[in-house]
Amino acid sequence: MVVAGNGRTGRRLVAAAALLLPLVTGCGSSGQQPAATSGSPGAAPSQASPQTPPAATNATFRDHDLVISAGCTVPGSRPAKVWVHGFEPGSWKTVASVEFTLPATAVVGSRQGDKLSALQELCAGNFPNPGSSGEEASDSAFGPRIRQLFDHDFSRLAIVTADDRTGAGHVGYVDLAGHFTDLTGTPSGFTSVPKEKGALFAPDGGSVWFTYRDPNGQDHIASRDLTADHRLTEQWSGPSAGFGDLDLALGGTPMHGVTGGSVYFSPDGKRAVGYVDGEGQNVVTVTANGALKANGSAGKIKDMECRPSGWVDNHTLLCAPATLGGAKPPYQNNLWTLDVDRMHPNDYENAKDAAGPVLLPATDRKNLPKAISADGKKLLFRSVQGSQETAFVTDLAPGAQPQQITPDEAATSLGYVDVPVEWR
Repeated sequence: MVVAGNGRTGRRLVAAAALLLPLVTGCGSSGQQPAATSGSPGAAPSQASPQTPPAATNATFRDHDLVISAGCTVPGSRPAKVWVHGFEPGSWKTVASVEFTLPATAVVGSRQGDKLSALQELCAGNFPNPGSSGEEASDSAFGPRIRQLFDHDFSRLAIVTADDRTGAGHVGYVDLAGHFTDLTGTPSGFTSVPKEKGALFAPDGGSVWFTYRDPNGQDHIASRDLTADHRLTEQWSGPSAGFGDLDLALGGTPMHGVTGGSVYFSPDGKRAVGYVDGEGQNVVTVTANGALKANGSAGKIKDMECRPSGWVDNHTLLCAPATLGGAKPPYQNNLWTLDVDRMHPNDYENAKDAAGPVLLPATDRKNLPKAISADGKKLLFRSVQGSQETAFVTDLAPGAQPQQITPDEAATSLGYVDVPVEWR
């Protein structure tokens, strides 16, 4: 069965001006927030939801043999919702499902270019995509940051709320009962308005990490405990990024919080690949919190056709064709691996020496990697052909034949509606 991709592409017909409408209202304190109503300042753009949230079934997400996806809808007259599905690999049956109802003040959509929450990426498919790259907005949602919106058991969802009157940004979380806990709280006395953003759950679920910029222009990485006092712990501070805001990512043992672009930690947490401010794509050894720093030329990704899309193991990256750069055959429309320990410093002519053979048969399809299995042996990817977008799974080995995912719910969720966030 081939699933038509009209769920997201159809949303492009919505007026682009809807992106500029404020999607949040005043920031509330702890407790459940009122739902936005049609015509109120905090209401989402008035449009029919392109998909229906699933009814919650089994809320237990087992720790192995599970492909997990998340989705979002922003109706015009009801609260926004986020749901999570768990699929059994092979049969592709749904074995777990939960749903979160968001407070009206949660940031879920564009705010005049401000990137306040990874939730904006997850919900991007509900809004027009004014970009010219040819990619759907929610394609950028593949990555660890979307997974880190949730705690381990998918019982809490980290969110950012915003107050258009004061410019305040608060971090907190919503639980499955729809109760919102504001971790930032309301400061007293002569203090600056809190502008906390980028809320992510620590893997142990005991704290929410975030970033903010102080009145002196310094960037900060900090965390707030889920304990009663929601104590703030400063994790790092430094000069602001020279090329705009960079995203927070969490990983490693002990855990580190770093800022960069499209950051992926290696399975052992010792290295990360991502965009380093002013230095391009680099593989970096992570030893502390803070902005990613290039480790000299040895870590620079010389393969300009490669867009790093996750780690297969501690030494090997998965590559998809870069959005810009026009990969040449056989890499065009294909996927391949890159051995980071075989990269040649300062040698762009031999950049492909570290690249492995292409993983897919030659095709005119556009292929988007979405989730690598925990053992690094299988890959879930989306394959786009015209207006049709279909989910496939394949062995991570050259010459393997991709297998289409056909059960209806999995084909829809993994194919073009939701965002795969983890393969346990």
